[in-house]
Amino acid sequence: MTRADGIVIACALGFVGALYGQFWGGGTSSGEARIVAGSDEFGRYSLFEERRIEVPGPAGTTVVEVRDGAVRCAESPGPNRVCQQAGWLRHGGEMAVSLPNRVLIEVVAADRRFDSVNF
Repeated sequence: MTRADGIVIACALGFVGALYGQFWGGGTSSGEARIVAGSDEFGRYSLFEERRIEVPGPAGTTVVEVRDGAVRCAESPGPNRVCQQAGWLRHGGEMAVSLPNRVLIEVVAADRRFDSVNF
């Protein structure tokens, strides 16, 4: 391997790193969470005001926690607790869904981090 090969490899790694940062880097939080219960919007809440929100639903009460610029499902009446496993949501487009209770928690942003969501 020559010195020129090393320079080409270093430039390529720098270029890939810059592309990664641009397309997949952690975006900024929008500062707002939206909670939907059933087919109605339950409310929008600032991510920078600490609170616990109880959202009623057909399976029971889902408890949503907001703290330090993030939101999460703290307690879910669903049998598998999938909503809780989503963890803390910080970036636009991230969401947690409790299907048995028909509750959706989403971080709202003009610039969404993902263009699709699957499980």
